[in-house]
Amino acid sequence: MYLLIDAGNSRLKWLYGNNVPGIVEAVSYRSDWQRKLYLAWHLLPEPRIIAFSSVNHAEIEEQVAALVQRLWQKPLHTFTAQKQTNHTLTIAYEEPHTLGTDRYLAMLGARSLSQDPFCVVGCGTAITLDAVDGSGNHLGGLILPGIRLAENALLQNTQKLIPMRWTPNPLGTDTAGCIGAGIHHALPAGIDHIIDELESTHGYYFKRFAFGGDAQILFGNRPTYRIEPDLLFGGMIARLQPQSSQP
Repeated sequence: MYLLIDAGNSRLKWLYGNNVPGIVEAVSYRSDWQRKLYLAWHLLPEPRIIAFSSVNHAEIEEQVAALVQRLWQKPLHTFTAQKQTNHTLTIAYEEPHTLGTDRYLAMLGARSLSQDPFCVVGCGTAITLDAVDGSGNHLGGLILPGIRLAENALLQNTQKLIPMRWTPNPLGTDTAGCIGAGIHHALPAGIDHIIDELESTHGYYFKRFAFGGDAQILFGNRPTYRIEPDLLFGGMIARLQPQSSQP
């Protein structure tokens, strides 16, 4: 069994198992999360591999590694983006280690689901998009503010605005609704437009995957998108498989 751990900005999630989809559990950093992790993990059978993903949480990584060592006396496997991975993915970055681990694992996870060209959209604190062709070549990506960053930028830099209110309509009829419409509808529409341009440029269709805490909010009503909440965990398994062929 794997114990796969994803340290996000507001909570830590884990999956104990060999496959995705699986049962994903989580704790919030707001209250005594280390104790809750111990209570959740201390009766688990010893995992074969314990793997950890985080973009920038060195302190959390150290605390998780200490708990893992206490429970099982095992190392914590961490991930760094590589130029080429398992002959299935080639990263476009000249310095691949600077690519965010979440984006790297999400591409590996999507690649394990499809050998066709695809775009994978991360919907967290930031919105990320990465495009991969049918041969596994990463064509590049983009990063823009997520829902809360976009709202905070407006509230902090513009007078007389109030927090947004979600609306199913593309246009709002008051200030809160207008902000909600702008963020909730313009963000996915912009991503859609960029992928449409990619398809026109390259001459083929890109499958569309979305993951992250806001994926359902932004893309759940768009039938061209496949919401994959376990995409990072799928990427971890894809990355670890060559190392774990033993039973």
